[in-house]
Amino acid sequence: YRLGLATTRRQARQFVNHGHILVDGKRVDIPSYCVTPGQVISVREKSLKVRAILEAVEATLGCPAFVSFNAKKLEGSLIRLPERDEINEALVVEFYNKML
Repeated sequence: YRLGLATTRRQARQFVNHGHILVDGKRVDIPSYCVTPGQVISVREKSLKVRAILEAVEATLGCPAFVSFNAKKLEGSLIRLPERDEINEALVVEFYNKML
């Protein structure tokens, strides 16, 4: 979601569940997979033409400072963990309250 490969968190989770996403070249199908700084997140070769992914990338205005993304290759990486001032804590609390 943060890279701009999906327009919503739900859509991002679905892309991962369906096997469209690779981490360091290996297919990941667990949405809660923890990515560490330096790992490369990319779209699977067979999924490069999925319309929903391409539309999400076109609609993306920018990425947070802690991630890098190459729209041509549809791959990015986590540069560093986000700083506390880069996170809106109220939105995190709201997100987890919706899940309960």
